[in-house]
Amino acid sequence: MKQILKKYVFLICILIGATACEKPEEGISTQLSVNADIVRFRIYQNQNIYFDGTIDETTIRVKIPADFDKTRIHPEILLSFGAVVSPASGEAQDFSNPVNYTVTSENREVTKTYQIIVNN
Repeated sequence: MKQILKKYVFLICILIGATACEKPEEGISTQLSVNADIVRFRIYQNQNIYFDGTIDETTIRVKIPADFDKTRIHPEILLSFGAVVSPASGEAQDFSNPVNYTVTSENREVTKTYQIIVNN
């Protein structure tokens, strides 16, 4: 009797799990994000040493050591959900002078330009 009861409980759990996952109704889509933000801007010296930028509105400042070569930096950029950035995260840049990065929201309606300043 106990075995039969366990089987029924198991089957009921399976049925509840299968019916609880509903597909969204056709024609209804989720809203795309309007956020176009750089959440983190990081420059790696090596895998253990990195320098995070200080984000102030649309200006990001990064302090790096004096002996760091600014002409070929591959920054890691973390963005708000669904956003894209140009130039891309990881793409080599020359930061001898300020560099502009443009972030576009997931819904493609909002853009924000950040100026990145790297100082020794």
